[in-house]
Amino acid sequence: MPVETTTESQRTLGYGSSELRRVLGLRDLVFLIVGTVIGSGIFLVPSTVVRSVNKSVSLALFVWILGGLLSLLGALTYGELSAMKPEAGGLYVYIRDCFGELAAFLFGWILFFVVSTGSVATLAVAFSNYLGGIVELRPGTPKLISLLVIAITAAVNIRGTRQSADLQSLTTVIKLVAVLAMAVGLLWFSRGAHTHAMSASSMPPAGSAWAGLGTALVSVLWAYEGWQYCTYTAGETLNPQRNFPLAFAMGIGILAGAYLLANLGYLAALGSDGVANSTRVAASALETQSPLLAK
Repeated sequence: MPVETTTESQRTLGYGSSELRRVLGLRDLVFLIVGTVIGSGIFLVPSTVVRSVNKSVSLALFVWILGGLLSLLGALTYGELSAMKPEAGGLYVYIRDCFGELAAFLFGWILFFVVSTGSVATLAVAFSNYLGGIVELRPGTPKLISLLVIAITAAVNIRGTRQSADLQSLTTVIKLVAVLAMAVGLLWFSRGAHTHAMSASSMPPAGSAWAGLGTALVSVLWAYEGWQYCTYTAGETLNPQRNFPLAFAMGIGILAGAYLLANLGYLAALGSDGVANSTRVAASALETQSPLLAK
């Protein structure tokens, strides 16, 4: 009777074994990191940061750079862990191996019942709310739309890793292009309008500066939060020893550049006073500076 054998290439793809198919490449990981992180943070945090540092533009930009560096250090650490243990589960695997199965068990169920569930629900509701600002929705329709968004996303993920990765990449490109286009547009339309406000911002007293920097840094790190979720795909990634460290470095670099450019656009359009006093800084900047988008 012939004995079935499994080649190395088949094992890599998951054939002839219980492993998941490894179909994700470097580009997929970068898009996953960037797309997971970019969200409401870049539209909510800038005003909090500027207020916390007493409207000092130089300190505000410094905090965004510092947050990016700290996120990069954490991301590279996770990149090494993903390369060492390229298994499905990500954080669950690391917690299990470091702190034991009970800690990992509790983490997994908390993630399932509270953290990820609440995050998905929040994003679905936010989608329907913003859609309601564009088109008129009947009462009760936003809830149905939120449920439909969750159902479609789940269906795509169930269909296959490749299909869900392609959808993730598409939505990430749309978000990133939109943020960059907004930032470049604000810088272009408001050339010189608030140059004096950006260069003449006052430095806070030494004592309050440290407290303000700490408060601002917490907000900035929240805006950078989300890159760790990429580790859950370690069991489906090709050449994880190479791709994970590179993906984390490239992803954080892209995020830091996009965030800095967006903040420069806000400051150029509104000045430090305008950014600090706005509750929706992106909308305020667009309404004030762009004649085509102003109401």
